[in-house]
Amino acid sequence: MNYFILNQAPLVDKTYCTLGDLPANLQELSHLMSFGSPVGSDYPKDAQWRMSDEFGGLKLPSLVANTDSTLVVERNLKEIFASTGAPLECLPFALLNHKGRVASRDYFIINPLAILDCLNPTKSEIEWEGEDVVELRKAVLDPDKMKDAPQVFRIKEAREQIVISHSLADALKKAAPTNVYLFGLELAPSGQSAKSRKAKN
Repeated sequence: MNYFILNQAPLVDKTYCTLGDLPANLQELSHLMSFGSPVGSDYPKDAQWRMSDEFGGLKLPSLVANTDSTLVVERNLKEIFASTGAPLECLPFALLNHKGRVASRDYFIINPLAILDCLNPTKSEIEWEGEDVVELRKAVLDPDKMKDAPQVFRIKEAREQIVISHSLADALKKAAPTNVYLFGLELAPSGQSAKSRKAKN
């Protein structure tokens, strides 16, 4: 099965709106929503998010770009993500236009909660500082680690990056969404899973 990185901040069509800074009551939750930790009951019921004044676009796309490493989609795509059965949160908010008026109440922050150790460490390009990842320059997946992978998940070494399966990509494509861009990922077995099983035996 093929897998894809989902671009959360596409700026290809400047007629589409983008989202500005998170409001104060969401900023304190930003790290959770961007890195796959559950928000739960801390999420405000009256959440709002305003279009960016830096960009003049007004059209409402299926996926709204933002700079907070947050996946924002309209209701139809939200239903597709939810139908996968993957562990995730769908967090609703009112999308405000540049004047602070409600442009739509049909947008959601999607917070995938599955975090997978899925990389081929020798084929991937990772900059380390001690035991901490500074940057994941190239992600190459290890198919031996992907056998029980959900249809949407985050990469352990770069939790802000969201990966979707080929079947989920096909479901999204059928919905003919706007402003959705995918990047294919390489797969290469590292043999680590096999070595681990052999060591246990």
